[in-house]
Amino acid sequence: MGIIFGLAAAMSFAISFILLKKSFSDFPPSVAFFFAMILGLLLWIPFSFFIGFDIDHIREVFVYAILSAILSEAFIFYILSKGEISITGTIFASYPIYTILFSVLLLGERLLPMHWIFVIVTIMGTLLASLPKDITRDEIKKKAYIFWALAGATAVGLSDTISKGAIDRTSAAAFLFTLAIVQIPVSLIYLKLEKETAHHIFTFVKNLDKYKFAVMAALFNVIGLIGLWLAFENTYASIASPLTAAYPGIMVILAVIFLKEKPSKIELLGLGLIVIGVIGISAFY
Repeated sequence: MGIIFGLAAAMSFAISFILLKKSFSDFPPSVAFFFAMILGLLLWIPFSFFIGFDIDHIREVFVYAILSAILSEAFIFYILSKGEISITGTIFASYPIYTILFSVLLLGERLLPMHWIFVIVTIMGTLLASLPKDITRDEIKKKAYIFWALAGATAVGLSDTISKGAIDRTSAAAFLFTLAIVQIPVSLIYLKLEKETAHHIFTFVKNLDKYKFAVMAALFNVIGLIGLWLAFENTYASIASPLTAAYPGIMVILAVIFLKEKPSKIELLGLGLIVIGVIGISAFY
């Protein structure tokens, strides 16, 4: 089931990014996170009650949920606003590498040799599928925000790893419920740091039609996180992370089907590696 949840998460993340591409205007990162927080409350809390959780577990996952809300959620909204999404998004897609590293060091995860091969193949495919089409080496060298993307990938790898340990001791339901709650103060602090006011948020609400694709993108991102944490509950972090990060390959497929885009040879190679990796992980799981 962990593999199925991981692929479902990747599908949701892919749809989220496709919708963002159709969005003509974006929220400031703190406002975007505020609406993601609202959607998290509306979806994660009912879902947690639906699949059942022990309320006593909330205390055990509380600190980890706060770290996740900051490092894996709010911080990512910030770093993705720090420059060209084509570059930051590509580098950020490397976060499974850091998840695997921390999982080995902190959780003592040990995969079979064949698992390692197919996990690496999946990560390579993800990076190739997410490469920007028109970018030069000189342009990359001038982009200081690349370091923000690396910091974001490292932060997610660390946060997801320690959250995996908490989920193993409790449940994904307890973690989702607690994450929904702790994102409220994190979001309000984030708004204050960016000097966003209630008036600004009301302005966005009045012009919601202008931002409908951005809101829908946030919705699918929130749905994807349900799949992500269920994947982490049902398999190793070293396996779940590459699967949930395979969304660039799914984006290639969706772009071909719905946007009639012609994929590049690099994208096709990346997609092929992702398919091989996922099939291999499934076969040897």
